[in-house]
Amino acid sequence: MKLTQHDNVAVFLEETLRYLEQSEALNNLMLGICNRIKNTADYYKDFYLGTVKQGEKLVLAAVMTIPDKLVVYSNMQECDEAINLLLEDLHSKNIEMSGVVGPKELSKKVCDIWKKHSGCDIKLEMNMRVYEIREVNKNMIGKGILRLANKKDLDFVGQGICEFQVDTGLSEKPDKDKCYELASKRLLEETIFIWEDSGKAVSMAAKARPTQNGATINLVYTPKELRKKGYATSCVAALSQHLLDSGYRFCSLFTDLANPISNNIYMKIGYQPVGDYDSYIKI
Repeated sequence: MKLTQHDNVAVFLEETLRYLEQSEALNNLMLGICNRIKNTADYYKDFYLGTVKQGEKLVLAAVMTIPDKLVVYSNMQECDEAINLLLEDLHSKNIEMSGVVGPKELSKKVCDIWKKHSGCDIKLEMNMRVYEIREVNKNMIGKGILRLANKKDLDFVGQGICEFQVDTGLSEKPDKDKCYELASKRLLEETIFIWEDSGKAVSMAAKARPTQNGATINLVYTPKELRKKGYATSCVAALSQHLLDSGYRFCSLFTDLANPISNNIYMKIGYQPVGDYDSYIKI
């Protein structure tokens, strides 16, 4: 087997694109990150792109936007040798791993081998499920309208990102300045959408990580005092329909499997599971 680190994302995609697009919705995270690197050169300060091949056959693909988690993908059950090569290469380049995210069995295998290499403690952060939708159940869209967020929504979006991070366990005490900085960036990119009822912003969701045929929906948030009114359901359903109408063949999203309510709601909208992902962090 041979590992190659790629400095050029276009070359990395030449080797991996057909492979990853065989499960495009499942690989929305890796593909979306690569497209961001390709289209916005200075978006990430540093990144790592690696492939492991057996002859001409791709065995493992990995992406890391340093210092974020390592994102991995393989469609092979037996790939321990490839994982070892990858971890040895990261170690030789003094690239510290903060965590791993990828398909359920693969991410656990990477963590088991990582632990043997480093002796570090690793814990499961979240069990996730990847869903895709190709046809929206429009009956799930309630009273209100979907609109693109604008600069007047900065406080709603900024505070929403902060509280989203707390709700999802991403951060116990989010940096408010960074949340507002991300909100400003998303408003400028025109990727945040608001569900409005009677002239009031009541929920939000974002378009993220567009790929060749799909787009991901994330940052789904409704203020606590406005929950259980169907606002998030309407927002996600309407945004999914908007993206499909704009030409995407499918939309995808990640859910936390510990939240059966949201998983059930997304399936009622029309989302179908395509695979499970796990996220691990170093402790």
